[in-house]
Amino acid sequence: MIVRKNQEVPVRVREDHVEMTDFFGADCPTDGRVSMGYAVFPPGTVVPFAAHTGDEYSYIISGKVKCESCGKIRELGPGDASYIPAGELHKSMNDSEEDATLVWMLIEKES
Repeated sequence: MIVRKNQEVPVRVREDHVEMTDFFGADCPTDGRVSMGYAVFPPGTVVPFAAHTGDEYSYIISGKVKCESCGKIRELGPGDASYIPAGELHKSMNDSEEDATLVWMLIEKES
């Protein structure tokens, strides 16, 4: 078992202002296939369209996040979960006045 304490894991603030805590990525003994973390989207955050090489799963803890994918915009709030398959272009935003927090997981596809 590996335990990562939130206060012991560095927070990286990306150019789009999202605060990322990567609990399990390089430190997880899964050959880099699984990563998991916590993110804070401050008000006004816009994460431009991107796609991942793995499936993305998210669970919203607080606040609201809007995600645009396949021509649709969906709003997620506390208790909502999402799945974005590998390769699907998506864009995320927080146009509210409060932080949005979520837990995410990426699972890389088999080669």
